[in-house]
Amino acid sequence: MTQFTYNEAFDPYHAVFRFARLHLACDISARMPFEMLRILDFYLLFPFRLQGMRFLEHDTGWRKISKNYEKRTPYGAMPEDNVVFLRMEPFQRAAAASLVHSGYLEGAAWNVEEVKFTPEELPLDFSSRCLAANEEMADFTNILCQIKSRYPLGGRDGLKDRTNLLEFRYDSI
Repeated sequence: MTQFTYNEAFDPYHAVFRFARLHLACDISARMPFEMLRILDFYLLFPFRLQGMRFLEHDTGWRKISKNYEKRTPYGAMPEDNVVFLRMEPFQRAAAASLVHSGYLEGAAWNVEEVKFTPEELPLDFSSRCLAANEEMADFTNILCQIKSRYPLGGRDGLKDRTNLLEFRYDSI
Protein backbone atom coordinates (compact mmCIF):
# COMPACT_ATOMS: atom_id res chain seq x y z
CA MET A 1 0.00 0.00 0.00
CA THR A 2 1.43 3.36 -1.02
CA GLN A 3 0.68 6.37 1.11
CA PHE A 4 1.05 9.98 0.10
CA THR A 5 0.39 11.36 3.55
CA TYR A 6 1.31 10.19 7.02
CA ASN A 7 -1.44 8.49 9.00
CA GLU A 8 -0.79 7.40 12.60
CA ALA A 9 -3.12 4.44 12.07
CA PHE A 10 -0.57 2.83 9.75
CA ASP A 11 2.55 3.47 11.82
CA PRO A 12 3.71 0.57 14.03
CA TYR A 13 5.83 2.92 16.15
CA HIS A 14 2.80 5.06 16.90
CA ALA A 15 0.88 1.86 17.73
CA VAL A 16 3.58 1.04 20.32
CA PHE A 17 3.01 4.48 21.82
CA ARG A 18 -0.77 3.96 21.92
CA PHE A 19 -0.43 0.46 23.44
CA ALA A 20 1.82 1.90 26.15
CA ARG A 21 -0.71 4.68 26.76
CA LEU A 22 -3.48 2.12 27.19
CA HIS A 23 -1.30 0.03 29.49
CA LEU A 24 -0.53 3.01 31.72
CA ALA A 25 -4.10 4.33 31.71
CA CYS A 26 -5.96 1.05 32.19
CA ASP A 27 -3.32 -1.05 33.97
CA ILE A 28 -3.14 -3.91 31.50
CA SER A 29 -1.24 -6.26 33.79
CA ALA A 30 -3.59 -9.24 33.39
CA ARG A 31 -3.91 -11.20 30.15
CA MET A 32 -6.26 -9.67 27.66
CA PRO A 33 -7.29 -10.79 24.16
CA PHE A 34 -5.32 -8.98 21.49
CA GLU A 35 -8.61 -8.14 19.76
CA MET A 36 -9.69 -6.16 22.84
CA LEU A 37 -6.46 -4.16 22.73
CA ARG A 38 -6.96 -3.55 19.01
CA ILE A 39 -10.46 -2.16 19.57
CA LEU A 40 -9.33 0.09 22.43
CA ASP A 41 -6.40 1.25 20.30
CA PHE A 42 -8.72 2.09 17.42
CA TYR A 43 -10.86 4.31 19.63
CA LEU A 44 -7.84 5.90 21.30
CA LEU A 45 -6.66 6.94 17.85
CA PHE A 46 -10.12 7.92 16.59
CA PRO A 47 -12.07 8.98 19.70
CA PHE A 48 -14.76 10.70 17.64
CA ARG A 49 -15.68 7.31 16.12
CA LEU A 50 -16.84 5.97 19.48
CA GLN A 51 -20.17 7.66 18.75
CA GLY A 52 -21.03 4.75 16.46
CA MET A 53 -20.78 2.15 19.24
CA ARG A 54 -23.94 0.75 20.85
CA PHE A 55 -23.60 1.46 24.57
CA LEU A 56 -25.21 0.01 27.62
CA GLU A 57 -28.03 2.27 28.77
CA HIS A 58 -26.06 3.99 31.54
CA ASP A 59 -23.07 4.68 29.23
CA THR A 60 -24.84 6.72 26.55
CA GLY A 61 -23.31 9.93 27.94
CA TRP A 62 -20.01 8.80 26.48
CA ARG A 63 -21.31 9.78 23.06
CA LYS A 64 -21.16 13.46 24.05
CA ILE A 65 -17.56 13.13 25.25
CA SER A 66 -16.68 11.37 22.01
CA LYS A 67 -18.30 14.17 20.02
CA ASN A 68 -15.96 16.66 21.76
CA TYR A 69 -13.06 14.99 19.92
CA GLU A 70 -14.41 15.60 16.42
CA LYS A 71 -11.66 18.18 15.93
CA ARG A 72 -9.29 15.21 15.59
CA THR A 73 -11.05 14.06 12.43
CA PRO A 74 -8.53 13.68 9.58
CA TYR A 75 -8.77 16.35 6.91
CA GLY A 76 -9.41 13.83 4.16
CA ALA A 77 -12.27 11.40 3.79
CA MET A 78 -11.67 8.09 5.50
CA PRO A 79 -13.23 4.72 4.80
CA GLU A 80 -15.77 3.15 7.13
CA ASP A 81 -14.64 2.18 10.63
CA ASN A 82 -14.34 -1.55 9.96
CA VAL A 83 -12.23 -0.94 6.83
CA VAL A 84 -9.76 1.31 8.68
CA PHE A 85 -9.73 -1.13 11.59
CA LEU A 86 -8.90 -4.02 9.27
CA ARG A 87 -6.11 -2.04 7.58
CA MET A 88 -4.60 -1.20 10.98
CA GLU A 89 -4.15 -4.84 11.99
CA PRO A 90 -0.71 -5.55 10.43
CA PHE A 91 0.70 -2.43 12.06
CA GLN A 92 -0.83 -3.31 15.42
CA ARG A 93 0.60 -6.82 15.14
CA ALA A 94 4.04 -5.44 14.29
CA ALA A 95 3.84 -3.13 17.31
CA ALA A 96 2.87 -5.98 19.64
CA ALA A 97 5.62 -8.24 18.26
CA SER A 98 8.12 -5.45 18.82
CA LEU A 99 6.96 -5.07 22.42
CA VAL A 100 7.34 -8.84 22.90
CA HIS A 101 10.90 -8.76 21.53
CA SER A 102 11.70 -5.79 23.77
CA GLY A 103 10.45 -7.63 26.84
CA TYR A 104 7.45 -5.39 27.58
CA LEU A 105 4.82 -7.94 26.49
CA GLU A 106 4.84 -11.55 27.63
CA GLY A 107 5.74 -13.93 24.79
CA ALA A 108 3.65 -16.85 26.08
CA ALA A 109 0.50 -14.70 26.04
CA TRP A 110 1.31 -13.36 22.57
CA ASN A 111 1.64 -16.91 21.23
CA VAL A 112 -2.07 -17.46 22.02
CA GLU A 113 -3.30 -14.09 20.66
CA GLU A 114 -3.32 -12.37 24.06
CA VAL A 115 -1.35 -9.49 25.49
CA LYS A 116 0.06 -9.13 28.97
CA PHE A 117 2.47 -6.42 29.89
CA THR A 118 5.46 -7.59 31.89
CA PRO A 119 6.58 -5.85 35.09
CA GLU A 120 9.44 -4.33 33.06
CA GLU A 121 9.33 -0.55 33.50
CA LEU A 122 8.96 1.57 30.38
CA PRO A 123 11.74 4.14 29.86
CA LEU A 124 11.03 7.23 31.96
CA ASP A 125 10.96 9.72 29.07
CA PHE A 126 8.65 7.47 27.07
CA SER A 127 6.26 6.79 29.95
CA SER A 128 6.12 10.50 30.85
CA ARG A 129 5.07 11.29 27.25
CA CYS A 130 2.41 8.58 27.46
CA LEU A 131 1.11 9.92 30.76
CA ALA A 132 1.04 13.48 29.41
CA ALA A 133 -0.94 12.38 26.36
CA ASN A 134 -3.32 10.43 28.61
CA GLU A 135 -3.78 13.45 30.86
CA GLU A 136 -4.65 15.56 27.82
CA MET A 137 -7.47 13.10 27.06
CA ALA A 138 -8.24 11.99 30.62
CA ASP A 139 -12.00 11.93 30.11
CA PHE A 140 -11.69 9.70 27.08
CA THR A 141 -8.99 7.35 28.39
CA ASN A 142 -11.22 6.82 31.41
CA ILE A 143 -14.02 5.72 29.06
CA LEU A 144 -11.69 3.24 27.36
CA CYS A 145 -10.71 1.77 30.73
CA GLN A 146 -14.37 1.39 31.65
CA ILE A 147 -15.10 -0.28 28.32
CA LYS A 148 -12.25 -2.71 28.96
CA SER A 149 -13.59 -3.66 32.36
CA ARG A 150 -17.35 -3.63 31.74
CA TYR A 151 -17.90 -4.91 28.21
CA PRO A 152 -17.14 -8.51 27.29
CA LEU A 153 -15.29 -8.93 24.01
CA GLY A 154 -17.25 -11.65 22.27
CA GLY A 155 -20.75 -12.91 21.75
CA ARG A 156 -23.99 -11.07 21.12
CA ASP A 157 -23.87 -7.66 22.80
CA GLY A 158 -20.14 -8.02 23.33
CA LEU A 159 -17.66 -5.37 22.21
CA LYS A 160 -17.21 -6.93 18.77
CA ASP A 161 -20.98 -6.80 18.20
CA ARG A 162 -21.48 -3.34 19.68
CA THR A 163 -18.70 -1.78 17.60
CA ASN A 164 -19.16 -3.80 14.37
CA LEU A 165 -15.38 -3.83 14.06
CA LEU A 166 -14.99 -7.61 14.28
CA GLU A 167 -17.19 -10.62 13.58
CA PHE A 168 -18.76 -12.03 16.74
CA ARG A 169 -21.09 -14.75 15.42
CA TYR A 170 -18.43 -17.46 15.46
CA ASP A 171 -17.12 -16.73 18.96
CA SER A 172 -17.06 -19.66 21.35
CA ILE A 173 -19.39 -18.96 24.22
